[in-house]
Amino acid sequence: MLSTAKQVIWCLLTYTDWWQPSSGSVLLVGAARRSNGTTDGIHPGLVETLDERSELCRRVLQLPERERRVLYLWYLRQLPVREIAAVLGMSARQCQRVRAKAVRTIVELGSEEYAA
Repeated sequence: MLSTAKQVIWCLLTYTDWWQPSSGSVLLVGAARRSNGTTDGIHPGLVETLDERSELCRRVLQLPERERRVLYLWYLRQLPVREIAAVLGMSARQCQRVRAKAVRTIVELGSEEYAA
């Protein structure tokens, strides 16, 4: 689980598919009312990806604040690199390096855990 950069990036990209930041909710009340197969209001796939998302959160919390902020702006807010760089007061290239380092660290945190 989350043992490659590709898996980490997929989890970061799909994180907001299950959680609605504007409401803080994982429930899809409107969708459940429209009878599209989501009768309980829980987004399909939410339970199946719970372990990955929980593990992602645990590992991200171990990152330095600057790396967490870059990941948040990059993947959850989906800002362009130049905007992220401007917000954080760094160059776009530096922003890309910080993101890459954060993803590598998330992968390494998993391998260290299993090696111990």
